[in-house]
Amino acid sequence: MAGILATTLALSACGERSAERSRAVRADSRGAAALDSVVVLATRWLVAPSPEQEPPLAAPVGLAVDDERGRVYVLELTPPELRLYDADDGRFLGALGREGDGPGEYRHPIGMALNGGGTAAVLAVSGRVTFWDSGSELLGIATAGPGLATDIVPARGDSFYVKTELFAPEDVAEFRIVHPGLAMARTRFSDAEVTGLEEPGRDSRNHSYPIAATMSGGLLIAPPGPDYRIIGFSPEGVVAGTARRQEVEPLERDAKEIEAIRTRIRNAFATAGRPAPKDIPVPMYRAHIARLCVAGDGTIWALTQRGSGEISMIDRFDEHGRFQGSLRVGLRISELFVTSSHIYLLARSELDVPGIAIGLRPDTKS
Repeated sequence: MAGILATTLALSACGERSAERSRAVRADSRGAAALDSVVVLATRWLVAPSPEQEPPLAAPVGLAVDDERGRVYVLELTPPELRLYDADDGRFLGALGREGDGPGEYRHPIGMALNGGGTAAVLAVSGRVTFWDSGSELLGIATAGPGLATDIVPARGDSFYVKTELFAPEDVAEFRIVHPGLAMARTRFSDAEVTGLEEPGRDSRNHSYPIAATMSGGLLIAPPGPDYRIIGFSPEGVVAGTARRQEVEPLERDAKEIEAIRTRIRNAFATAGRPAPKDIPVPMYRAHIARLCVAGDGTIWALTQRGSGEISMIDRFDEHGRFQGSLRVGLRISELFVTSSHIYLLARSELDVPGIAIGLRPDTKS
């Protein structure tokens, strides 16, 4: 698909960082090698995984970096707030929002996104989106359409895509545009026509997958299933190309994992004040890709699962969707954000305490 995705995958979902900050991390010599094989990413803690941190990280679920202003954003669930940290030394700068239902307050937030202009958006499971400007002032609130809100990524300007899942009989994931004070009624994207979401012996399709946004207003999705693939959509919603890794084995779920997922879905509906469907279909396969990120140079970075999920690997593709190599990280990672010089990670220590890790991005020049 070389050339096909080039117009679609030049992005904004992950930002840029100034070159002088590259000295903040001491790189392993292997981490500076070209990504033509598996190399080890040397990391350090920007925000240490320690209960002694003030405030401590307890349940972080979102990560983004504002290169221009030198800030790291983390969405924390306990208590629900959007935290700001200094990108150079990890110093806590403050928090935006608090628990509640009023302006600037969150009820069960599940994700956040940051666009190139410094506008931050926090998504609640109900579909309510709270916007903050680059000066940490409240911009407004919007509510996405029907369905269970599951993800948010930047679109064009001050707009964002909200992904919502509709269960049977619709059985589709929809993407709607929201921006401060307004939610578009029309669905911009839908996975109704995406092939491969079907699973053998099941009536329902699998809509559980990570997403990323492109500068042109397009979208990337990494659907779960037996195949490792990333699908690129043009701004018009047309499939523009697919990146694949044929050598990666399928990841099947066991009965315990399936029931745990059903419980999480029921709880999500309950917190949103809605009745859960009686029959909750759970996909047979885990996604090969847990998180997607596109750096400012258009390169695609995929946080992948290996084996039991205890091994963290980051696969890198060029802007045309060609696989370039993998980074092995000695941490359990839940989120990543890649800039021109660094890789930021929400990770957990050996004692299962969350923190923010940072690594010097390897030289990826062709």
